[in-house]
Amino acid sequence: KRWTPMLTTLSGSNYVVSAGTYGSNSQTTTLTVKAAANTADSTYTCAITSNEWFETNKQTNVILNIFAVEFNDKTVLANADRTITCAVTGMSAETTVTWIDPSNREISNSDTNNYVINQGNYIGGNKEYFLTIKKVVMKTLAETSVYKCKVLCVDTTA
Repeated sequence: KRWTPMLTTLSGSNYVVSAGTYGSNSQTTTLTVKAAANTADSTYTCAITSNEWFETNKQTNVILNIFAVEFNDKTVLANADRTITCAVTGMSAETTVTWIDPSNREISNSDTNNYVINQGNYIGGNKEYFLTIKKVVMKTLAETSVYKCKVLCVDTTA
């Protein structure tokens, strides 16, 4: 497989292609676009050739939309529930975020003893996401604990 932007083959240190592995009649190739080349909405084309399936230069467009994520630093006390906000602006479509705890694990919506996740409202390309960390967890956090919001945009029009 090869990744191309608007029919021009990509090269240089701003792009990393991971071919993935083939299994069960499927292979997922991933293109990572580094920050230096990730400055505007872009369309990339994945072109594949398969001798097994007699495909030559079969193309799929993938849209990379650029948006901003604002995550305000909060200093809080451990004796109460606390809510943190992740603001995403400049989206062309609604998406959800996944919250990541200080141990780098995804926080489940069903973990209501420890967290409350609110996906917020999408308004004009902007959305705020909220994570309430319950007091039981707040008491156990180290002073340097970091929570992350992971945004995954998937274009369903391709």
